[in-house]
Amino acid sequence: MFRILVADNLPAAVLDRYQDADDLMIDNKAGISKDELMEILPQYQGLIVRSRTKVKADVLAQGQNLKIIGRAGAGVDNIDTAEATRRGIIVMNTPGGNTVAATEHTIALMLSMLRNIPRANSSMREGEWNRKAFLGQELFEKTVGVVGLGKIGREVAKRLRGFGVKLLGYDPILTRDLANRIGVELVDLKTLFQQADIVTLHVPKMPETINMVNSESLKLFKDGAIIVNCARGGIINEQDLIAALDSGKIARAAIDVYESEPPENWDLAKHPKVLATPHLGASTEEAQAKVAGQILDQIQEYVRKDVALNAVNFVSVDEKIQPIIAPYFQLAHRLGRLYSQIQTERLKEVSIRFYGEAAALPLEPMASHLMAGALQRKKGEHSGGNVDFLNMVNSMALAREKGVSIELSKKDTPLTSHTNLIACDFFTEHGKIHLAGTVYARDLYRLVEFDKFRIDADLSGKLVMVKNNDVPGIIGHVGTILGVDHINIGQVSSGRNKDDKTAMNIFNVEGEFARGLQDNIVAEDQILRVWLIEL
Repeated sequence: MFRILVADNLPAAVLDRYQDADDLMIDNKAGISKDELMEILPQYQGLIVRSRTKVKADVLAQGQNLKIIGRAGAGVDNIDTAEATRRGIIVMNTPGGNTVAATEHTIALMLSMLRNIPRANSSMREGEWNRKAFLGQELFEKTVGVVGLGKIGREVAKRLRGFGVKLLGYDPILTRDLANRIGVELVDLKTLFQQADIVTLHVPKMPETINMVNSESLKLFKDGAIIVNCARGGIINEQDLIAALDSGKIARAAIDVYESEPPENWDLAKHPKVLATPHLGASTEEAQAKVAGQILDQIQEYVRKDVALNAVNFVSVDEKIQPIIAPYFQLAHRLGRLYSQIQTERLKEVSIRFYGEAAALPLEPMASHLMAGALQRKKGEHSGGNVDFLNMVNSMALAREKGVSIELSKKDTPLTSHTNLIACDFFTEHGKIHLAGTVYARDLYRLVEFDKFRIDADLSGKLVMVKNNDVPGIIGHVGTILGVDHINIGQVSSGRNKDDKTAMNIFNVEGEFARGLQDNIVAEDQILRVWLIEL
């Protein structure tokens, strides 16, 4: 049973739909304190939050069994994604679930600000009838600059077209052709700031966008421009904006998000030229129900099918190709596990090549399974550092953190007679280890190349791998030693290298490896190396 802790408010009607699920157990503890969360978190495999709960490194340290953090919403800046990745925890969000809500709130703020609706409403409540004090502006024929043309930015642009505005857009990824199709003139950020009457922000919070609007960029704005921010706090430098409002450079601002929430400094929210709301962009009944159901569906999909939809720190695989790629995940992991048990030197570089059917599948997920196996510690080896939390989520990042260079490539020409193949070269400080494997059928994984040897060995269970001079009697000699230790041989695969007159013999065996077994086998003069492998 996959236990999920819900730390923030989700609609009860949505949670009720999952109470009878036979693979999920949901504990609704909305509003839980940080101390309580840290105390009970070890009991759970899944955690669902909105924006209230901060999942930082100290919280994650208590999530020894945590596999998934689900954000019921789009932004994940309240989650330490880097630390979650280091610990092998998938972080997934629900992009698009609140798109309509955030879009409509943006338009609502824009219109309310232009027409002075909040101030007029407050005046009426005081019994005043003061039409002249609330002379407004029309949105019609204004130039509106949309910064960030993702899902929300595009939807905002689509609705603004109906108001007869001129649309400028900035997005470093969007193509000019797509911008033209949605009626937006794509310009650089400087041009947008200089020409827009109204600037509306729709970018994620990341190093490149923090303080995007600051004292220097505000100098570029038209005198009397208007700013709307329904994206993320921290994109605007709040003190710089206050100074621009005070000077009249910026006429007004509509702000829904803040550097800290609730604000530690209320000067911006209480400024007379600011229309402020308490992060209401996604706060509609429809949006909350949608993102709650979406995140629970995604977690259930992961539990049932091992598919991580909308993962922000892991390359997810489409459900349609999951049955095709799953055997290659297994093959890749087993090749990595084999390497981890035969290597003795520090890994410097890995070259992974995919042939046939494997080459037509997403490469990085397969490579992440291979590296998760390759970086595993040997049995009894001292644990240390990031490898304690190793899995397919963080294996590529951890490998690169350790200075391991990883190269992935697709190959059209089969390496051997096997069409569908994963081949990998592990470069260490003292040489190269070459492995190649294939999938015969369901649950049949074969090692077909080991360094210069062509073989056909079952990649499962326990293996005794023996490199020896190519002379008679070796298989019998090893079989006798294994028999003395009550180890049964299931099958043997052999390969020969005529150039240096050596051979590789791989025994698939059953039984316990006794202490001294490796030394007993290698004591024979003609035997060069012995590895005892447990896959």
